[in-house]
Amino acid sequence: MGEAVIRNIRRAGGLIEDLLLTGYLNDLGYRLVAANDEPGARFQFFLINDPAINAFALPGGFIGVHYGLLRAARSESELAAVLAHEIAHVTQRHHARAATGRSGNIPVVAAVLAAMILGASTDGSAGDLAQAALASAAARNAQSQLDAIRGNEAEADRVGIALLAHAGFEPLAMADFFDQLARQTRLYGPQAPEFLRTHPVTENRIADARARARGLPRRPPRPESAFHHMRARLRVLTAEDKRTVRDAFRANLAQGRYADRAAERYGYALALLETGDAAAAAAQLAPLLRQDPDRIAYQALQGRLARTRGRMQEALALYREALAVTPDNAVLTYGYAEALLAAGRPEQAAALLTAYLRRPGRAPAFYRLLARVETRRGRTTEAHEAMAEYYYQTGLTHQALDQLQVARREGTLDFYQASRIEARIRAWREELAQQAAAESDH
Repeated sequence: MGEAVIRNIRRAGGLIEDLLLTGYLNDLGYRLVAANDEPGARFQFFLINDPAINAFALPGGFIGVHYGLLRAARSESELAAVLAHEIAHVTQRHHARAATGRSGNIPVVAAVLAAMILGASTDGSAGDLAQAALASAAARNAQSQLDAIRGNEAEADRVGIALLAHAGFEPLAMADFFDQLARQTRLYGPQAPEFLRTHPVTENRIADARARARGLPRRPPRPESAFHHMRARLRVLTAEDKRTVRDAFRANLAQGRYADRAAERYGYALALLETGDAAAAAAQLAPLLRQDPDRIAYQALQGRLARTRGRMQEALALYREALAVTPDNAVLTYGYAEALLAAGRPEQAAALLTAYLRRPGRAPAFYRLLARVETRRGRTTEAHEAMAEYYYQTGLTHQALDQLQVARREGTLDFYQASRIEARIRAWREELAQQAAAESDH
C-alpha cells in the first residue's frame, strides 16, 4: 500500500525528485534506524513538494516530509526528531494495529491516502480515482486508520526520543521543535502548521518530552553542515524567482547573515548556475572545493558546470574519480551516465545504469535515462521495458502497459524477456481491474 500511495503522489507531481535532497533525507533517516533495538526494517524517506510544515508515515516504512518542515527546522536534531517520531510509528507497528480487522481495496485506499496527503478536494486534483474514492467506504477506512495511528502519539514520542539519543542527536530537540510549533499556533491560530493538526501538541506532551529527554545521555553537538547545505539547495530549487533568491544569497554573504558560510556560498553558486551565469558559479564553487573536495554536493555541481560549459572530457573525469571514492552514489551515477550518453558512449552508460538499477529504492528518473540510453543503442525492447517501469513508478499504469504491449510485439524476444513482460502485464492489468471495480461500485 505504501508503494501505491507513493505512485499516486508522484503522478500528481507531489514529490521533490532531487537526488541530493532525497539522499540526504535517507542518510539522516537511516542513522536513526540503525540506532533502533531491532534493526533490519526497510525504510524509504521522501520529500513532499509542499511548503506546509508536516510529516507522516505510511505502511511499509515510507516516511514523507513536506519541504516546509525542512525549512522550519532550526537544527538537524529538530529534523531528526520528526523523522524519529515517524520511524517509531512504523517500528511500533501502529499501521498494523490500525489495520487489524479492516480490509480494503489497496489501490483505492492508496489513492485516498495520497489525496489526503496532497490536500485534494473533490476537484479531482489528485486524480479521478481519488475523487471517486473519497466519497466511499474506502475513504472512511483510510481515515480511521490515520486516526488510530495518531492515537499512538505518546508512544511514538517515547520511542523517538530514545532513538534520537542513541543515534547521537540532541534528545531535547523533539520538545524544542514541538514548543516552537505550539508558539506558532498561539500566534497564528487557524493558520498554524499542518503538523499540529495531524500531531496535536499540548503543554503536557511537551513537558513529558522534556522530562524523558533530560533522563537520557547527552553527547557533544554534531556537525550540521550537510543540513545547512541541503536547506540552501532547497531554497534554490523551490524558489519561484531564481534571480530573487540569487540576490538574497549574495546579500547574506556580504552582510554575514547565515548559519553556515560554506552552505550559503554553495546556495549562491547553485542559484548563479540556475540563472545562467556558469562562470560566476564556478568562481564561487572553486574555494568550496579546495576546502572540502570530497563533498558530493560540490562534486555534482562541478560536474554539471563542466557539462554546461561544454567540457565533456573534464566532466567524465570528474564523475569517474568521484565514483571511485563513493561507489554507487545516486547523484554521481546519474550525472556520469548522462555525461557518458552526451559524449557518445551509450554502451558504458547502459552498463553503469543496469548495475545501479539492481539496487533497491531506485528513483524513476534512472529508468527514463536508461530508456534514452537503450534507444541510442538501438535496443528498442529494452528501451520500452525501461520506459514502462518509469511510467509505472510515476503512477501512469495505462501508459506503462502501452510500452509493454509494444515491447511484446518485438520479434526478437528471448524466453526470459517474454516471460518477464507477460508477468508485468498480468500484474498491472489486475491492479487496473481492481481500480475499475472500485470506481463502478461508487
